[in-house]
Amino acid sequence: MPLSPTFAQEVRRLRNERGLSLSQMTGLVPYSKGHLSKIENGQVHPNPEMARLFDNVLQADGHLIELADAPARPIPSDHSTLLTFDSMFDHHRALGHRLSSDVVLPSLRPQIDVLSSMARSADDPGLGRGLWLLAARYAEYAGWMEQERGDDGSAAELTRRAVEYAAKGGDPELASWACVRISEFNLYRGDAHATVGYARKAGKSRSIAVQAAAALREAQGYALAGAADRCQTALDRAAELQRALSESRYGSTSLVDQVAIAKAWSFHDLGRHAEAAEILDTQMPLIAPTALRARTRFGLRRALAHASAGDVDHACALVVDLLDDIRQVRSATVHIDLTAFSKLLSRLRPASGRDVAREIGEILFA
Repeated sequence: MPLSPTFAQEVRRLRNERGLSLSQMTGLVPYSKGHLSKIENGQVHPNPEMARLFDNVLQADGHLIELADAPARPIPSDHSTLLTFDSMFDHHRALGHRLSSDVVLPSLRPQIDVLSSMARSADDPGLGRGLWLLAARYAEYAGWMEQERGDDGSAAELTRRAVEYAAKGGDPELASWACVRISEFNLYRGDAHATVGYARKAGKSRSIAVQAAAALREAQGYALAGAADRCQTALDRAAELQRALSESRYGSTSLVDQVAIAKAWSFHDLGRHAEAAEILDTQMPLIAPTALRARTRFGLRRALAHASAGDVDHACALVVDLLDDIRQVRSATVHIDLTAFSKLLSRLRPASGRDVAREIGEILFA
């Protein structure tokens, strides 16, 4: 029988669900940010007054009061293990921003098996849950890397494992996020109906962060089908949810404004190419230079928008600046857009595009 969440785990879950950062919580309860962190890490045992306060602020309907009365569970005895693997995850993600998934996956995949094996054999329940949650993070990111490699089957399987591991660690919210990811798989396949269907399913989540991401995929699905009014409604809903969200564990860590980026690509699919190009011109400088994969993906989409809007020479110049980065990240999703740009050049036949078209061909058929 699965363990019920601790007071500490439920406070953190409810705070994230309400879209509150630790800094914002300090304005609602008489505790410092550091003390709040200790409470959420289980290092402070709740007294009745604290429990009533958090239950009221987080609208928990007495649930937190009940959990505060439950017997205390031991704090994980091996924090160093969790910290080490957490740090390694950040290292893998940093590599994924800059390098091909073929480089990242061979070292990323074994960590999933190690973490899940350690979680199964952990004597300390707290440590076991922490290991399961880390295994889920590794599996979810590996799924994204497999999608970047062009293996949707492996991507879906790793996403399924991430959901399973997250449930074992006490985080059922990841199941909703998996629907966002599956919606994204279908978006890249050009299946508007499935994109919207899975996005709607994810939108039923209690998590504001997942709802916001789901609304963006739903908008892009509608744009793919040419349903402009529904697309705009979903974009407006995503923007409203994003304003209520202080931080998110989900989605890209490279984009400052995910709503603007999704709006730009939706506008492109709806034939509003000049507007899409204008948005991407504004957003591209905001993407960190180290986020090479994101800069390549959205830089190429920017070029496509400019070319479709009639400024083909400028688009070719933008792509020339991206070619080395495209070779480095070797992204299957980037290659979808690169193929679209190649077809556009073949149809328009601009004089400035001959050399670009040749280099694109070499990349696509290497």
